[in-house]
Amino acid sequence: FLESLKMYDKDNIPPTIMKRIRERFIDHPDFQPAVIKNVSSACEGLCKWVRAMEVYDRVAKVVAPKRERLRAAEGLLDIQMQKLKTKQAELKEVVDRLQALNDEFDNMNDRKRELENNIELCSQKLVRAEQLISGLGGEKE
Repeated sequence: FLESLKMYDKDNIPPTIMKRIRERFIDHPDFQPAVIKNVSSACEGLCKWVRAMEVYDRVAKVVAPKRERLRAAEGLLDIQMQKLKTKQAELKEVVDRLQALNDEFDNMNDRKRELENNIELCSQKLVRAEQLISGLGGEKE
């Protein structure tokens, strides 16, 4: 008997039974653990159990809609988290592409500077070569 009370499905107590318990027992002045203890200590335990089930049922009815809203909110959260992961992956691709383009830009700028330096060196060599040629041309005469 005790095991059946411990394993009782407190989440699915029919409303009609709870209504009867509330009407016949809970408000009855003699249905108090202290009063019942004078009659039987075993009945006192049963009285406490019935009162606990009634309180649990009241609380469960208040909590049930909140739990349902929580489940719905968690479902929405999961969906939004998936969307966030997708957007983060897309952002990572864009950032990686941007980094690759920046690296390529830096490489091209380095190459440009090399070529500009090379042009400058060649221009200087050309000027010196022209000076040398004009200097040598003057010796022929």
